Amino acid sequence: MMFFKSKHGDIDVSSQRPKAGATIVMSTGEALFLSPLPVPTGQLPLDLGGKFIEVNDTYLDVGTSNTGKAFQAQIMIANTMFISFFFFIFAPFIAGTTAWGNPYGVTFWSRAEIIFDYVYYLALGLTGATTLIAIYVVAGTTLKKSRTRPVRFNRQRREVCYFPEKSDIPIIRPWEETIAWLSAGTGTTGVGVVKTYTLGIAIEDKDNGVAYYINNTVPSPFHGLGQWEAIRSYMENGVEYCPEIAVSEGRHTFEKERTRMQEEVDAGERGLVGKYWWLLTRIVSWWKIPYWIAEWDQQYSMKAMPESITEWSTPLPVEHWSKPSIELKEQSMKIEKAFAQGQDFMTYFKANLSETKAEESIN
Repeated sequence: MMFFKSKHGDIDVSSQRPKAGATIVMSTGEALFLSPLPVPTGQLPLDLGGKFIEVNDTYLDVGTSNTGKAFQAQIMIANTMFISFFFFIFAPFIAGTTAWGNPYGVTFWSRAEIIFDYVYYLALGLTGATTLIAIYVVAGTTLKKSRTRPVRFNRQRREVCYFPEKSDIPIIRPWEETIAWLSAGTGTTGVGVVKTYTLGIAIEDKDNGVAYYINNTVPSPFHGLGQWEAIRSYMENGVEYCPEIAVSEGRHTFEKERTRMQEEVDAGERGLVGKYWWLLTRIVSWWKIPYWIAEWDQQYSMKAMPESITEWSTPLPVEHWSKPSIELKEQSMKIEKAFAQGQDFMTYFKANLSETKAEESIN
């Protein structure tokens, strides 16, 4: 999963200023706003899919790490190897076996050679096409990621820095004015109804009168609340309340996986079949090459921040730290009191995203 920076067709933050706890009905469901005034959600902070890529006592970067890049490369390489193996080895072998016991002197190799010659150019074409698709997928996702920078949350200044795609001009907005929501929608697949949940963040560019939307699909409302709570907890309480940052993948990841595999074999948790299957899958996917690709992805796609934001991100003396507003403190105290009495975030604001109102908006 990743943060997608895009427009949101159903939520227009420019026409009506939302606030935490407000709900709106959309064409596909319902949305519950979590901010402005980012009050506690009562959920455990969590990071889904390795989106917290850097954190310290000054700022938190939320974006897309290279988690899963090695696996993506393994799948693409394995697909290409499968096509090559099937046409260049497996198909001629199967054809050759049909010559066994042939009374007319047809040999294994002559029959295999006929099929090999027949499928040679087809195999080259399919292997080449699969290779091009693999390069397009692996390189394309890295290039797309390289056009964006992470969203930086500065807890000492209580501000949020956002870069529009392909832009080096930052948009900096107050943390308490950042708009966030959790939406639930329904759709049909032709087989049944599917529910989707999205954690959304809107960054307003007041100078140009536009808003940029960051949408992240989550498995459930509780995962969405937990993701937002991790950001909110960091901004309000400190780095010790933030989940650990995503660990970047690389050739060291391969060594850790191999060591863990061998430890499982030594402990009797993995048999010899499991061990050799692990080795076979790594050989088919070119051993450490996918992990080298993950390292390249990390180095290429992580754009450096402009000098102005590097300076903006330097630590401040404690006496210069920005303080939470009185209104936020009051609202946070009220909702925390409700949590202590057994309520949760949804019941406090009388919202239930598990029962969307898409039907009402259609009728």
